Amino acid sequence: MIPELAITEWRNTVSWSSFEQVEQDLIICRAIVAIYNDELLASRLAFRGGTALHKLYLKPQPRYSEDIDVVQVISEPIKPTIDRLRDVLSFLGEPIIKQKKNNNTLIFRVNSTVPPVIPMRLKIEINCREHFNVLGFETVDFSIKNQWFSGECKILTYKLDELIATKVRALYERRKGRDLYDLYKALQNNGLNTENVIACFKKYMSKEGKNPIRELYLSNMDDKMTNEEFLGDTQQLLVPNEFYNPHIAYEMVKEKLINKI
Repeated sequence: MIPELAITEWRNTVSWSSFEQVEQDLIICRAIVAIYNDELLASRLAFRGGTALHKLYLKPQPRYSEDIDVVQVISEPIKPTIDRLRDVLSFLGEPIIKQKKNNNTLIFRVNSTVPPVIPMRLKIEINCREHFNVLGFETVDFSIKNQWFSGECKILTYKLDELIATKVRALYERRKGRDLYDLYKALQNNGLNTENVIACFKKYMSKEGKNPIRELYLSNMDDKMTNEEFLGDTQQLLVPNEFYNPHIAYEMVKEKLINKI
């Protein structure tokens, strides 16, 4: 889909382990610019999730992230937003659309450029349930410069503390070691206010009718920290030769975040 020289050039920006990851990263960046340069989409969708964290706040980007997660800002029919996404992302072809009560997903499929050709998938998931924020939205500048595509935009997103709060929730609710890694990396950012993070986490959980006390969270993590799939989740996502020990990461996350719940 993308000239090989453009992928090689982008590898100077992101040092992922495979050409397919570098190519998909480039596609993601172009898609982000396309979405947030559209007036309608830029006002209706707030960027959230791992890709938002790594593209906007953690630099240089420490791990590969393959999807785009957004949140519908206000409660309204989602069809006009989906139709506009199809239009601005037409360079990716026609997506498969999966609709559920609380989220809608667009899945674009393309083939990689560099042999061996591998099918690639870009998933854009719209959260259509959480029409709220705790700390207020933030607008962050984003740009991409490459021979295949160059552009810039202003992205509607969440403040770092609130973004990390949703990661604390994700670490509790799902079994993906990348959430632990993301929190570990975020804690190395001097701008993070852990008191704010936990306050936001509690508000998000309260909205779901949940109240996980510290002991429940620790028990949840004790189980995950013996699960090989959880511990090995980041193996193909990190920059080559980066040393990462999930047990060391957990001790930091436990001390600075979980123990404050």
